[in-house]
Amino acid sequence: MTPEPDNPFQSPAASSHALDVEPPQPVEELVVATLKAAIRWSLICGISAIPSWVIAASATMAAISGMTTGVIIFAIGYTFLDVWTRKHPLRQKPEVKTTLRITYGTRIAISLLFPVGFFVDLWCGIIALTLTSLFFKTGDFDVSKMEFTSTLMTTLIQGCLLNIVLAGFGLVVYAICKAYLASRSYSRT
Repeated sequence: MTPEPDNPFQSPAASSHALDVEPPQPVEELVVATLKAAIRWSLICGISAIPSWVIAASATMAAISGMTTGVIIFAIGYTFLDVWTRKHPLRQKPEVKTTLRITYGTRIAISLLFPVGFFVDLWCGIIALTLTSLFFKTGDFDVSKMEFTSTLMTTLIQGCLLNIVLAGFGLVVYAICKAYLASRSYSRT
């Protein structure tokens, strides 16, 4: 007696060839990738904000809420970009992966090193405060008087400025990684 062929219209669970373990569904994979990225970027953004938190220690509760909201917005934005581009061919290249790890690892290290982190954040913060005070026409740089909206704007501007600095650093790291990997592949031939 020959086995009956499977019906192509029946569900995979009813098939005699169904696997015992089903591969993760695309939605499950997306949820897991999003959770991992959210944790990663919350930590990176939170640690990167440490120098700003220390500088703004005398801030009002409204200013602290504004700064917290700004950091959360950046973490959400980075999470979205990370998940959205996770399978892009450019992100799969070894030099890009290495560049991203070195760049953001350096950003965290700089944030944790006392004078270096303050220097970078201080200058970007001064520029952000200047732009915010022009926008709100306050002319006042007293952090203790900042409100939620002005602090949120300052945090977002400062974050953008820090990302520009980080992108410049990342381009230098990328060039070094690319040259190093090219020299390694050249020496093997």
